[in-house]
Amino acid sequence: PELLAAFPEGMRKAHRDAIAHHQLRSEIVATKIANRIVNRMGLIHPYELAEEEGASLGDIAGAFVIAETLFDARSLWSMIDEADLGESARLLLFEQVAVELRAAMADLLRGSVAGRSVGDTIAALAPGIAKIDEAVDTLLLDETRAQARGFAQRLTEAGAPRKIVDRVVRLAELDGAVGLAALAERSGTDAIVLTRAFTSLGSALGLDWAQGAAMRTTPVDPWERLLVAGLSRDFQQMRLEWLARDAALPEARVAAWLGGQANRVRDFRRLVDRAKLAVVVSPAMLAQIAGQARVLLGR
Repeated sequence: PELLAAFPEGMRKAHRDAIAHHQLRSEIVATKIANRIVNRMGLIHPYELAEEEGASLGDIAGAFVIAETLFDARSLWSMIDEADLGESARLLLFEQVAVELRAAMADLLRGSVAGRSVGDTIAALAPGIAKIDEAVDTLLLDETRAQARGFAQRLTEAGAPRKIVDRVVRLAELDGAVGLAALAERSGTDAIVLTRAFTSLGSALGLDWAQGAAMRTTPVDPWERLLVAGLSRDFQQMRLEWLARDAALPEARVAAWLGGQANRVRDFRRLVDRAKLAVVVSPAMLAQIAGQARVLLGR
């Protein structure tokens, strides 16, 4: 599709086979994707993501195409381009979409692609993500709902139209859908059932809050940026890894585990609640929470 779109419609119909075998087909596709990545995400996000995930720029390009397709980012970008709003609000919206796509790309790079082609990955993950998207309003728990409301309010106050705000917030609400869709596809467990278990575990331990805090943290140097970026995905990844150990009847498993580890869960929640009271949540605090969470979920 990328290659064909580079040629006028008349040529696509009359010379489809010639275009498919064009000597510069790889270069044409690479240029188009590279241009779109820079236009839509800027220069910084791709290079930072490559460093954070230990990925090549080719990996970044593949993850970008998958993410923009799974979440229909092109139609959202068009809405922002065409909206009648101030340029500061427009730039804010583009940046927020870039941040959310970057999170999805990080999840893809962390294993959801698993050596598949771009097309195969999209085909494998699209059904699960669509299912979660359709039911997301019934899946969100209190902490995530509060974060979504705050996010929507900030965008609205910046002058963004309600229709676009709803789309951008939905993109944020679907953070984690890539990993859940991948686990559903691997395990054969329904994506909605997995998502309920995932959100229940995150809410009970306070990991939803910790992940949101990590994503809102402003790093002061490149090393802190690497730490915070890793933590924002780790708070999600550790739950997925826990669920992946035995994906059958995940909701019952979460309930049984929370009951069996009640004392340790209570102690861990005290740690999270202390962090919530801090005037500024530091990366060191979040790193400590993440370390304790991994120990707890390993029991």
